[in-house]
Amino acid sequence: MRRVCLLPRAARRWQAFTPVVAACALVFLTACSAGEETHVPTLTEGTVRVMTREQQLVDVSTTEPIKLGKNDLLVTFPPPLAAELVRASALMPAHGHGSKPPTIERTEEGYRVRDLVFYMSGRWEVRFGIRAGEREDEALLTVDVP
Repeated sequence: MRRVCLLPRAARRWQAFTPVVAACALVFLTACSAGEETHVPTLTEGTVRVMTREQQLVDVSTTEPIKLGKNDLLVTFPPPLAAELVRASALMPAHGHGSKPPTIERTEEGYRVRDLVFYMSGRWEVRFGIRAGEREDEALLTVDVP
């Protein structure tokens, strides 16, 4: 018995490519979802809670609105995390430059980050190096300087 295909000749040619098109679509959709960015909190005034790479919580506060020039921040670690702030840095990714490292002081409230200088308006990234026991960790937040 002879098999008859009722599709037009052009459609039969494209029928062979159906698995290839489906595979390409699957790869494209997987690649798009894999590149999703994680939310990075932005500090303007008050307190913002930041998640470290190791999924620990860090609170970063300011008593004054972020401004051009020197800024002071307070970094605290909600219980049960027993950690210490070992470094802080500011980088302006749009221009590829940072500012000099601020001074870090341990106080009864937490860690006071003094003289964090933003010398240009725009978006800055502030990174905090954290040590919890023997493990190093990092927290990141953005700051929009007016």
